[in-house]
Amino acid sequence: MEYVIIESSAWEALKTSVEELRERMSELFGSKAEPTELLPGEAVCRILGVSRRTLQYYRDTAALPFVRIEHKCYYRREDVAALLAESGSPEPPLNRLPEGV
Repeated sequence: MEYVIIESSAWEALKTSVEELRERMSELFGSKAEPTELLPGEAVCRILGVSRRTLQYYRDTAALPFVRIEHKCYYRREDVAALLAESGSPEPPLNRLPEGV
């Protein structure tokens, strides 16, 4: 193991520089984003009351954003709620799903 000895003033300057860099990065890129809940296609079909083909149409027309993970499509809960609200549905029935689904 190798030891490097620096003066305390140099150490304090380095710590200050690193802290300033951290603050600047936080300003530029914001704080850590909250993880979003992803729903599988089957659950989204049940929530929306649509077929798998209609869900495919929503993907094709960009009506409902999605992410693909290992060849499977997932949808953000917020996006599904927004689609329901946009369609004029009275109250998004997202509570049809148990938590964690």
